[in-house]
Amino acid sequence: MRLQGEIEIKNVEKARTFIQSYKNLLNCIPGIKDINGNRFIVENRIGFLKLEAEGEVLSFDFHEDGNKAVIRVKGVGVNSTITSIVRIVGDKLIYDVEYIAEITIPGISKIVDKIANEITEKIVECTKNYVS
Repeated sequence: MRLQGEIEIKNVEKARTFIQSYKNLLNCIPGIKDINGNRFIVENRIGFLKLEAEGEVLSFDFHEDGNKAVIRVKGVGVNSTITSIVRIVGDKLIYDVEYIAEITIPGISKIVDKIANEITEKIVECTKNYVS
């Protein structure tokens, strides 16, 4: 699954400062419970179930006007690799997020796609609140 879009920036320097650290990205993940270096724990709900997953920032490359982050999340029945590319172009923050999920429980792929989309939208909204 791939999600792309852009956010209008009011303060380019504030946006640049925000995207310099992967911890700002992690703090925008809904359900984040613990961040320890490049590792983290996140908790989310699927209906009445509360699920916990472990994650790790595998790589984070920042340059003057953008970053690329690769994050691996391991949860019950789903292991995901998320690649996020963010660039500042003029007064816009352009993002391109790709999720690759390895699903080991049959029949949950639609639920995983829905939750991944909801989480990404919340991360984008959090980022938007910071940079706009």
